[in-house]
Amino acid sequence: MNVIIKYVYLQIEKNRIKDKRRVMKKSAIFLFILVASILTAAAKSDVEVIKGSLAELKSSDAKMFVRWDYSNSTIEGKAVKTYLKEQGPDWERDYDAEIARAEENFRERLADKSSDVTTVTSEQTADYIIVMKVSDFQYGSAALSAAVGFGAGDAHLSGKMEIYKKGSKTPIAVLDVDGVPGAGYGNEIRRVNAYRELAENLAKLIKKAKK
Repeated sequence: MNVIIKYVYLQIEKNRIKDKRRVMKKSAIFLFILVASILTAAAKSDVEVIKGSLAELKSSDAKMFVRWDYSNSTIEGKAVKTYLKEQGPDWERDYDAEIARAEENFRERLADKSSDVTTVTSEQTADYIIVMKVSDFQYGSAALSAAVGFGAGDAHLSGKMEIYKKGSKTPIAVLDVDGVPGAGYGNEIRRVNAYRELAENLAKLIKKAKK
């Protein structure tokens, strides 16, 4: 009887140790993701001017029209149609409306956050044209965002932004858009928030531009 009790006790201890190690492993993974996210964010700005200058837009009250280019865009590294088909008919049905909502939020947010420029819905009335060439969009993970927080699981928008004075073929500025984040607990809201964050970044860069 003592041998049986001892055996059972040892099995319980082994299982307890395994469970403890499993929890520690998961905690270590979450910690690694968190630290990596923070270091990545600190290493490089999400949006930066890589050519030209935004100086002429500062205090200009210029009217900006935004044109979105998805011709070479991917979602999580896959062709847009391929990705949407993999996700199912609901995604295919709702995608255009999601894009429209996100773009409108960018326009509204830029107008709201910038004291230097305003936005218009018609290219004919614009002074400048913003061309945002989206290269990739990562939807992120709501589950990871809820479990870890601190930016883990965020969506990320990448591409290149070119700003033209109306009538000119040469941009006054070219901006690198490198993983602008969007948080939230739904795929659409994370895209919307990423576009809003991009608008806020642009407003800040215009304000900081030196003439």
